[in-house]
Formats: sequence, C-alpha cells, structure tokens
Amino acid sequence: MPRGIHKDRFSETEPIENTVSPTDIRPLEYAYRSSRPVRTLLFLLNRRWYHYLAILFLYLLKYAPVCLTPVFISEVINAFTEENGRPDLLPLYFGIISVVILQNFFSHSAYIYMLGAAVRDMEKHLRSALVIRLQQLSIPFHSRTESGKFQAKVLRDAEQIQAMCMLLGEAGMGIVVGFIFAIIITVIRAPQLLLFYLFMVPLSLGVRAVFGRRMQDRNNEYRSEIERMSSETVEMINMIPIARAHGLEREAAHRSNRKFQSVSQQGLKLDLINALFGSAAWVTFQLSMVAALAVLSWFCWKGRITAGEIVLFQSMFAMIVMAVSQLLGMYPHIARGMESIRSIGEILECPDIEKDEGRKEVTALEGRVEFDAVDFSYENNGKHMVKQFTLSVEPGECIALVGASGAGKSTLVQLLIGFLRPGNGRIFIDGADMEELDMRTVRRFISVVPQETILFSGSIRENILYGLNGISEKRLEDVLEAANLKDVIDELEEGLDSKVGEDGARLSGGQRQRIAIARALIRDPKILVLDEATSALDVVSEKMVQEAIDRAVQNRTTFIVAHRLSTIRQADRIVVMKEGRIAEVGSYSELMELKGLFYEMQKLQR
Repeated sequence: MPRGIHKDRFSETEPIENTVSPTDIRPLEYAYRSSRPVRTLLFLLNRRWYHYLAILFLYLLKYAPVCLTPVFISEVINAFTEENGRPDLLPLYFGIISVVILQNFFSHSAYIYMLGAAVRDMEKHLRSALVIRLQQLSIPFHSRTESGKFQAKVLRDAEQIQAMCMLLGEAGMGIVVGFIFAIIITVIRAPQLLLFYLFMVPLSLGVRAVFGRRMQDRNNEYRSEIERMSSETVEMINMIPIARAHGLEREAAHRSNRKFQSVSQQGLKLDLINALFGSAAWVTFQLSMVAALAVLSWFCWKGRITAGEIVLFQSMFAMIVMAVSQLLGMYPHIARGMESIRSIGEILECPDIEKDEGRKEVTALEGRVEFDAVDFSYENNGKHMVKQFTLSVEPGECIALVGASGAGKSTLVQLLIGFLRPGNGRIFIDGADMEELDMRTVRRFISVVPQETILFSGSIRENILYGLNGISEKRLEDVLEAANLKDVIDELEEGLDSKVGEDGARLSGGQRQRIAIARALIRDPKILVLDEATSALDVVSEKMVQEAIDRAVQNRTTFIVAHRLSTIRQADRIVVMKEGRIAEVGSYSELMELKGLFYEMQKLQR
C-alpha cells in the first residue's frame, strides 16, 4: 500500500455529502442520441404506458366533434333529399351532436393537462440534465466554449423541444386521428374515392421535398447566429464598466447592433422560406379542394353518392389534405425542435468530462502533496506550461509559487485541484495517485481563493455558506473573525443578510476577497489554494486581506500564487518557476542570500 494511505479513509462505497452523483444523469447520458432524434424524443417523454393511453382516450373524446359533425350534416341533408330519409330522427341527431360538443370542455382541458404534465416534466428534466452535465464537463471545455452558448441550450433549445412536443401532441395527434378516420369512412362508404385521394396527397407532399432541405439549412444558420449573439451579449454586459471608463459606449452599441443585424437578416431569410413554404402548401390545399368538389359532383350526378355524401366526402377529403397540409406547416417547428435535440446533444453527448466514476472516494485528508516529474501542455499548443515539476509538500506546510507571467504557476494550481490532468508524471495526495481518486470527494477538503472573486447576487451569509448546511452561528462568527470581516458586517445595516449585488458590485475589492476567504475557511479545508488573492487590491485592502490570509494558512497545507513578493515572507518555502520548471526553492531569507532569480525579482519590486 502506498505511503500515506489509510484504508479507512479511502472508501469505494461510503456516500459523500455535497457531491453530485453521475447516476443523476446516467439515463440521459447513456440513452441520449442526437443522431436518432425520434428515439431520443420518445425516451425524453418516458412515462407509464397508461398515462399515454389516457391521453389518447381523452384526445379521441375531444376530437369527436370534428369527426362526427360532417356525418351529422350529411344525415340532415339526406333526411330531406332522399326518399327513405328520416326527418323524425333529427332531434336525436341534434341531441347527440350537442352532447359530443359539450363534453369537449372537460376532455380538452383534461387532455392538455395530462399532455402538459408529461412535456413540462420532460423540459424540467432536460434542463436539469444539462446543468448536471455542465457541472461534469471539464474545465478546459468550459474555457474554450462561450457561456452564451450554454445559456442558449439550457433556455432556448429546451423550450424549442417543449414547444415541438406540445405541437406534436395537439396538432400532430389531430393529423393522425383525422387522417385515419377519413380513410375508414371512405373505405366503408365509397372506396373508389381512395384512388383520387392517392393521386392528390402525393402532390401536397411534393412541396416538402422542394423546401425541406433549405429550411433545415436556414434553421441551422439561424441557431448558430442566436448562440453567437447570446455569447456576445453576455460579453458586452460584462464589459460595460470598461466601455464606460474609456468612453466606448457608442462603439460597444455598434458592435452589438452589427450582431443584431446579422441575426435579423438570418431570421428574415428563415421567415421568407417559411412564408414560401406556407403559401405553397395553402395554394396546393385550396386547388385540391376545388378538384375534390368537382369529382364528388360528378359522382353525385352519376348516382354513386347522395347529395349529403358530397358534404361528407368533401369533409373527409378536407381532413386528409388538411392533415398533410398541417404536417407540412408543422415542419418548420419540427425542424427547429430536431435541431435543438442535436444542439443539446453537443452537451449531453460530449465525452470531455471529468472521469471520477468508480474511483476511490476520500473521506479524510492530511494534506500531503507530491508532484512527481509532472508535465503539462494545453491542447493544440506544443509548448509545455509545466515541465518535469517535482516537489514534495508535507501536511501544514506553506508553499509560495512565484515567477513571471506564463511561468506555469496557475497551471500548476489547476493540476493540483484536478481541473487539468498531467500529460506525464503523477500527482500524489496523501500518497495516493490522483488518477485513482474521485476528485469530487478530494475537493471537499480543498478550498480555493481566486484572484477574481466570484459572488452571486445573494446575501453575504448565502455567499459564505454556499452549498453548506448545518453550520452553527458560533462557527460562522469564528470564520468572520479569521477573515477580517467582523468590522465590515457590523457597519452594514442588515449585517450578514446584506445583499452583495450582482458579482458583489455593492462591495469593495477587499471586502469581496475577504468574503472569498471566509467561504474557503468555513469548509475547514486541509489544502488551501490562494491564487494571487491580493494582486488587485489597494494597500489598505491588501493589509486586511493579508491578515486574513495569515490566519487562514495556520495548520493547513497552503499553496500561494503571488506576484507581490513582500506578501510571502512567512511561507515555509518559496518555489521560483521559470518556463514551467523549478528554478529555485528555499525560504525567503535563503533565496535572498542566494542572490539568484528571486533576488532579482525582489529588487525590481522595491
């Protein structure tokens, strides 16, 4: 057994709190196939068979007036025009059709409720699966993908699929039921008319062949433009302070307007092809209805059908052609929904995820870290950001990482956290190879204070306790004291419940950073990572944050990435990095006496 591993601390079965299990997404992850959108759609709408049997029954009830009205009208006309007509039965006919119409109030409402329950539930689970998958995708994947695209998939694409399902459930069901009913009535009463139907229906279907491919291409182009617009809009909003500070408001607006113009043009092209498609379908339908009336009139003249049956079969033909026409009219919406299924597949089918399933879970940590000849280079970049990095860190030791920009300091920290994986070499945590550990459970014992503090628009309390439950007020008070936040809290009217604003806009940089330190400390980490936590602060704020850091590092394995060398005097060892390698290692005084690279860097900052 490797050194530092205690069997009782590495368990493969014990559940870990505050972690997301991959099984939460496993059904979608294994069954979602954008290359088979229909099968995927049926999987997404997974409900018990009797739920959909009830939906079908309710639809047949609600659709009954549409089917029976032509039959009723035909019987009324025949009652007065045929020799064997029965006008005395008309009150019964009127009573039956009235009951059939009135029951639509109940059956339609119940149908929409049950259909909506299935579709809305699908939409909820689809969005939930996307969010879970986004949490599982690797950090490099997030780094190279615009957040606006993720937003479009979670919001717009999920809504498009929901809208398509509702359309298929309402109009689609009507198409199928109406078509089948019309065929059955025709076969029973005038089967010879089926030849006419078979001639006219393919004519209508030909319209789809003409416009279908172009519509799919336009939908793809429009979706891509929407995603790019969403991404650039998010960037524009984030850049508002910069644009305002440099007087670039007009330029920022022009840049956004150019993207809006591009989206508008793509949308207009899509609208035009949809309009041509819809118009062609409508013209085809109207001409076919005229042709049907002419044929039925000839049949009646020859005595093959009655005058009432002209209305009946004209309605049956209208049902068939309307079904085809509605199907063609639905095609743009179906195309958008299918494209959204493919778009969401870019997330749910993406293999670039952190693979922790089946690895050892960590239930306790001492904080020993060892880098063994670690190499790392980013994808599509042959340059090694970390080269042959070897370092052993004992529990409770404070290590400072310094060097010029691009020396590999932040990359090394990302390797330690497990956001990146070594190309060569190994990283050991408490003697266990990181590749064998479930990093989700390891991170329960690691806290990170980044250079750019990330806060959400809740209260200070919510930001500090993010993701935690059951923290006592005493524990929270101790953390506030350690993070130098007591004075800040006392000055605020609502104290800990004061809102920080979006991205902490209502607080100073130093206050935001101390909240980040408090958020790290409340988790009582065994390994603490401080990534240039004071580099963007003024002198007063830096002093307050540095005092908080000095308290935070006590009895914890700490890695401090620093540009300001004066802030790391108390580090046990300082690792000077150059081009991804270790150039020098030692205490502050040892490196100053060495008069090497660190000494030269310190002279430049005086």
